[in-house]
Amino acid sequence: MKLNRSSASALFCALLLTGVACQPALGQSSHQSSGLSVQGKSRCVVVKSAVGRDYQTAQDIWRGQGFVIGIAKDALGLGRWPVIDSNWKVLAQTPKAGTCVAKGSTIRATVKKYTD
Repeated sequence: MKLNRSSASALFCALLLTGVACQPALGQSSHQSSGLSVQGKSRCVVVKSAVGRDYQTAQDIWRGQGFVIGIAKDALGLGRWPVIDSNWKVLAQTPKAGTCVAKGSTIRATVKKYTD
């Protein structure tokens, strides 16, 4: 789906008004982005690896850990969005597996279609 400039601007404004465009940065919780630090290792969750899995399974794993799923990045740089998540393979993730981050943090996957 291609958006013209005015449609894209209207979409951005709508997202901004609903707060969707104001999500914390990747790998940060809302507490961290507001300047409050999360103290102690007991409050963090070790990110599981989903590299090599289909994108739907990866999202299920990360949501089960209490993370927010960010917009996936097309590994080929074509700007495609994974509409049918199970047709895409996770090639990388941010933050990396084994990283200890706060629940509610955002995870972003780099994905590629299985047919690519």
